[in-house]
Amino acid sequence: MRFYKEIVFFVSLFFYLSCYSHPGISADKKDVYLIGRDDVLDITVWQSPDLTKPVTVGSDGYFEYPILGRIKAEGLSPQELEKALYEKLAQGYVKEPKVSVAVKEYNSKKILVFGEVAKPGLYKLKGEMPLLELLFMVGGVNRDAKRMTVIRTADLSANATPAGLLPGSVKGEEELDSSSAAMEVNLIALLSKGDLSQNIMILPGDTIYVSSGTGEKYYVLGQVRKPGPYEWVQEISVLEAIKLAEGLTERAAAGRIKMRRQRGGDVKLNMTAIMKGKKKDDVMVRSGDTIIVPESWI
Repeated sequence: MRFYKEIVFFVSLFFYLSCYSHPGISADKKDVYLIGRDDVLDITVWQSPDLTKPVTVGSDGYFEYPILGRIKAEGLSPQELEKALYEKLAQGYVKEPKVSVAVKEYNSKKILVFGEVAKPGLYKLKGEMPLLELLFMVGGVNRDAKRMTVIRTADLSANATPAGLLPGSVKGEEELDSSSAAMEVNLIALLSKGDLSQNIMILPGDTIYVSSGTGEKYYVLGQVRKPGPYEWVQEISVLEAIKLAEGLTERAAAGRIKMRRQRGGDVKLNMTAIMKGKKKDDVMVRSGDTIIVPESWI
């Protein structure tokens, strides 16, 4: 399976086809942005230049504002903050104030993307984002990308910190603490087969790692020139698997090959007949299967 940076074009097509509808998420919910720490806000009060200024939300969720002092912003939408400022300014400070609040810099919601992507790094989100849109934003995946792990912290607040930025980087599901969980995304199914069930929503605080391995294996043992475990990427035939193991040795009993299924019973194969053209007798190798090539009795 080959993945190129040109997959960006493929990803963008899927995004435009899929981003308008995401089950369980209403349009209203997606459009509401909740202010968080480090966000920069533009506050405008009509005909009040002293009250029109940018402010930065502090680490405590508040910002300093003329006349009114400390104002809580964390967890509020811009519209809710507008209403709160209006009510406070209308209490004898400004007659019928016209207040608007806009987010100038979205600094509170971050994700970390690294591994086999064109542009790894720290990214800012306004809110939830479909995975395909994220792949478009990071320039697509590299040629060798096959596997994606999304590490999600239990903290789903506006200020969730990606697990990859916390002390002690997360390298695998076995190392996750109780506040994090790992989700596997089948990149091959998503990008090659168009399986949109893999187009999960990315949330602020997520850490996304794209690797070159699938994490799945099959085994070719016995009388082959290169026995051992092999990475399973997609279904291949037993004949193809033996070719990847550099073929049979001179002592191989090609007519008595056995494939032991991880799920299901053993399958007996006559590789001599298959190599002579009986391709219909060949079978497909799945993840976890073991091909055993015995030694000839002669």
